[in-house]
Amino acid sequence: MNINETLRFFRLKLKLTQREMMPDYTDPSTYSKIESNTRSLKVSELEEILGHISINSEEFFTFATFDKEQQHFRKYYYYCATHLENKTTKQKLLTYYFSLKDKEKKTLRELSNYIAIKNFFHGNWEEVESLTSEEISKTFKHLLDKSFYLQYDYVITNNLIRFINTKQQDLLISKLFPINYEEQRDFTTKKFAHNILINLISLRLYAKDYASAEKYIKLAKKQDKQNENYSFKLNLQYLNNLLNYLLEGEPHYMERVYDFIHLLENAGDIMQAQEVKKEVKMLTHERDSKKMLSSYSVGILKDS
Repeated sequence: MNINETLRFFRLKLKLTQREMMPDYTDPSTYSKIESNTRSLKVSELEEILGHISINSEEFFTFATFDKEQQHFRKYYYYCATHLENKTTKQKLLTYYFSLKDKEKKTLRELSNYIAIKNFFHGNWEEVESLTSEEISKTFKHLLDKSFYLQYDYVITNNLIRFINTKQQDLLISKLFPINYEEQRDFTTKKFAHNILINLISLRLYAKDYASAEKYIKLAKKQDKQNENYSFKLNLQYLNNLLNYLLEGEPHYMERVYDFIHLLENAGDIMQAQEVKKEVKMLTHERDSKKMLSSYSVGILKDS
């Protein structure tokens, strides 16, 4: 629903008349024109309407849709990731992918979606090519040159982080964190930002670079000061316990790792629980770090 449709939705659900939506306006037709989209709505007017009928702005905008195209993309992306052989949805996502591939100048959102598709589906669909070195280099430079990062920048970094070297990773992270204006950022933006650190810590564990993993765990613990993202906190604690086990070999750290796995299973997140089990086995038994790194994120769905 757009803003006009959302206003009408709430008005009908609350059983209010159009006049009751803006009672202080002398012209009773003002609201009617707004709802029918024959008059533009000012931000101050929307704020006044929501305040009058006691609707929180966050609740209102969860019903109002500004970006249907992106909603469709994420719907198809996540569905295809768990239903790789569904031909109908696969074709929809591939059609979108090819339209982006042929586009010379991409918006930030389009670049984010393009990289996300390549990152995950290259290993599953022959129609999707891998990211080229030119694409990686150009995107990294674009990120490094920015002074303020938006949600799509964090999503791009999430999908790009495993393709750049450790020096580049360190340089980029120093610019991304701490998150600018963190208290004003929405939950989804912060979720993608936090996930960068989770991915980076995992990468350092796969590379057996335990000192760097420990460094980024310390950085991650300074994030989410409002304690909103419990998934981030739990994954961080899991990685911290796994690192401590790899460093010290104390059994109680592994017990805590399996407490996390059991928590995932009890919550019904069987897919992640299985992936974590594979990860733990790989990190505790495989000695070849190059082999470990080559296996990282293969078959694992990353947030996009």
